[in-house]
Amino acid sequence: MHPAEHTPATAPRAYAPSPHQARVLAFVEQGTGHAVVEATAGSGKTTTLVQVARLLPEHEPACFLAFNRATAAELRARLPPHVEATTIHALGRATLLRGLAGARGVTPDEGKYRALALALVRERAAGLGEAAALAGHLARLAGFARLELTDARDPSAVQAVAERYGLESPVTAALTPALHGLLPALLERGTAAARAGRVDFTDMVYLPVALRLAPPRFGFVCVDEAQDLSPLTLAFVLRLVEGGARAVFVGDPRQAIYAFAGADRRSLARVAAATGASVLPLSVSFRCPTRHVALARRFSPAMEPAPGAALGSVRLAPLGRLPRLARPGDLVMCRVNGPLVELCLRLTAAGTPARVLGADLAGPVVALARRLFAGRLPPDAEAVVARHAEAEARSLEQRLLTSAALGEALRRSREAHQALALLLAKLGAGRPRRLDDLERLARTLLVDDPEADAAPTPGVVLSTIHKAKGREAERVFLLFPEELAPRPDGGAPAAAALAEPPLDEEAEANVLFVALTRAKRELVLVERHPGAVAARVAAHRAQRTRPGAAHERERLPARWSEVLGLAALMARSPEPRLAVGRRRAAPPRPRSDRRR
Repeated sequence: MHPAEHTPATAPRAYAPSPHQARVLAFVEQGTGHAVVEATAGSGKTTTLVQVARLLPEHEPACFLAFNRATAAELRARLPPHVEATTIHALGRATLLRGLAGARGVTPDEGKYRALALALVRERAAGLGEAAALAGHLARLAGFARLELTDARDPSAVQAVAERYGLESPVTAALTPALHGLLPALLERGTAAARAGRVDFTDMVYLPVALRLAPPRFGFVCVDEAQDLSPLTLAFVLRLVEGGARAVFVGDPRQAIYAFAGADRRSLARVAAATGASVLPLSVSFRCPTRHVALARRFSPAMEPAPGAALGSVRLAPLGRLPRLARPGDLVMCRVNGPLVELCLRLTAAGTPARVLGADLAGPVVALARRLFAGRLPPDAEAVVARHAEAEARSLEQRLLTSAALGEALRRSREAHQALALLLAKLGAGRPRRLDDLERLARTLLVDDPEADAAPTPGVVLSTIHKAKGREAERVFLLFPEELAPRPDGGAPAAAALAEPPLDEEAEANVLFVALTRAKRELVLVERHPGAVAARVAAHRAQRTRPGAAHERERLPARWSEVLGLAALMARSPEPRLAVGRRRAAPPRPRSDRRR
C-alpha cells in the first residue's frame, strides 16, 4: 500500500519538511548506508521519524527502537502498521528467549546478582570482610561491567570501571584485586541462572550480546535517543546491523545526561565511528522561542530558532511566589528531588493538583516508613522521623567517612526523611493516621512507575532535570538557577579551576541545556531569595577582572553565569503581549493633539 492510501486514522497530514528534515528524508529514500541524525531539542524529531517510516517499503521488516515503553507506545500509535516499535530491552528479551535452548520463560529478578554474589563470597572470600558489604560491591560492579562490556578477567579494566562509577571497595587496596577476581565467576553464575529463566534488566541485553545470540532480522532499524546508548546497547544494535539492517540513529549529544548509566556525550561519535554513518543535522528548534534558543546556544552553538518563532518570555521570580504562580500544565524542574516534594505538598494543600516524577523516591520513602512504623502511626511520628534522620546520618558518617559514596548516601537519606516528614504533615496531626494511608499518599504524589515518567500527567508536573528530558510545557519553572554549576569552592575561583575542566563538566553542561529547552513559551527562573541571580552575575563580572580569569571563560560556572546575566537582561524586557478578550488600546495621538 502506498502511504497516500492509508486509512484516515493513519493518513499523514499535510507536511512541509524543513530543509534539514528534507535532507534526512532524501537520505533514507535515495541514499545508502547508515546515518546519525543530530536532532536538537524541539527539532521535530518524532515527526521526522514518522515520515521516515512512511518511506519504508512494506515488504521489508523495519523496527524503531526506543528506551522506554511509553515512547515506544507513542511511536507505535503514529507509525504505519508494517513498522514495528519496541524497546531495546524488549527486543533483547525476545532474542534471549529464542536463543537460550530450554528456556521456557523469563522471570525478572533485580536482586539476582546480589544473591549470587553473597553465595560466592561465602564460598570463596569469607575472610575478606563482612559478606553483605562484599556482595553488594560485587553486584554493583557486575552491573557496570556489563554496561561497559568490560573484560572481567582483566584486573586493570575491572578497576577502571570501579573508579569511573565511584565504586568504593569495602576492603583495603591490597585485598581489592582478590575481591574483583570473583567477578568472572559471578558473571558465569549469572549466565547459568539465566538459562533457568532468572534475569535482571541488564541481562536482557547483555546476554544476547555476550552469548552472540542471533537477533531478529530487519531491513531497516531506527534508534531513538541514540545519545543514551551505552557500550552494551550499542553492541546489541550493531548485531542488528550485522544481520543486514540499514540503520538511522537519532539523538542529540547535548542531551546525553545519563553518564551514570553508561552513556555520555561521545555515544553518538562512537556510533558514527562503528558504522561509518553519515552525520545529518536537525538544528532548527520548533519548540523553543527565540530568547530561549539564545540562552541554549551557549551550550549548543549550532541550534537555531524556527523561522518566524515567537520571541518568548524569560522571567525571574522568588520561591515564595511559586505556589501562587504554578498552574496545571506547568513543568517545575530542580536539580534534586528534595525541594520538589515540599513544593508538591504545598501545591496540593492549596488545591492545585501536582505530582513529583521519580521512581527512585516513592520506594525509599515507603520503605523508610515501614522500618519506623507498623500499622497506626504514633502521635509523635514527626519526632520519630527527625530522631531517626539524625541517627542515620551519624551512622552513615561513621561507616563511610573515607568513602566517596558518603555525600550521595547522606543526600538520599535526607531526601527520604524530608519527604516522609512532609507526607506526615499532609496527613495532618491530631487525628488517627495509618501506615497504609501514608503509603497510598506517597504513591499518589510520587510517581512510582519509571514508564510513567514520560507519560502525560495532569496538574503541575514536578521533576528533576534528568527526568524532564523528553517533556515540554508552555511554561517551565527552573528552581534555584543561581546554585547550578557552582564554583569548585562555592565562591571565588580555586587554584584548580585554572586546570583543564573535569570530564563530567560537559555532562553537567548537557543537564543545563536540557533545562533551558523544555519551555514552549515562558521560562521562569525561580530564585531561592530575591536578587540571588543578580548577586551571582555580579560576582562573576567582578571575577572577570581578576588576573588569569581569561583561562576560566569556557569553564562551566562562567558559561552558566553568562547565561544568567543574559536571562536577567531578557527579564527586564518582557515579551510583547496581546490583550485577550479586551478591546485593543487606541494608537497614540500625534504630539500636537496631546498638547490639549
